[in-house]
Amino acid sequence: MKPFCEIIVADVLPALRALITDELSKTYGLSQTQISKKLGITQPAISQYKREMRGQKTKLILSNKKVMGMVKELAHDIAIKDIDAIELHKRMCGICRKVREERLICKVHKHATQLEGACDLCARL
Repeated sequence: MKPFCEIIVADVLPALRALITDELSKTYGLSQTQISKKLGITQPAISQYKREMRGQKTKLILSNKKVMGMVKELAHDIAIKDIDAIELHKRMCGICRKVREERLICKVHKHATQLEGACDLCARL
């Protein structure tokens, strides 16, 4: 069985990073190097997010106004307030928690685990 945490790592986190990268680039005009420093990841990773080579599951998140609001708010705070790594981690965890609560990963998780019937494990934890 594939735990939902693997889905988060493989699909949700890259999608979040791709959306945050896009927001920081388009809305705030930050360069790939600036974004990489603020997110604590490499510039080539940012390039891959921008070219949609990573984080292809953004539709999971784009469909939900609550989660997208959190993504946009985080991007704003990264760009304007220059939040530290601890705050970034807390906020990313909060977004992942909301993704689970909103059951945005259910279809991906069901497919990856071949679960039959309803599953609410990720929303309960």
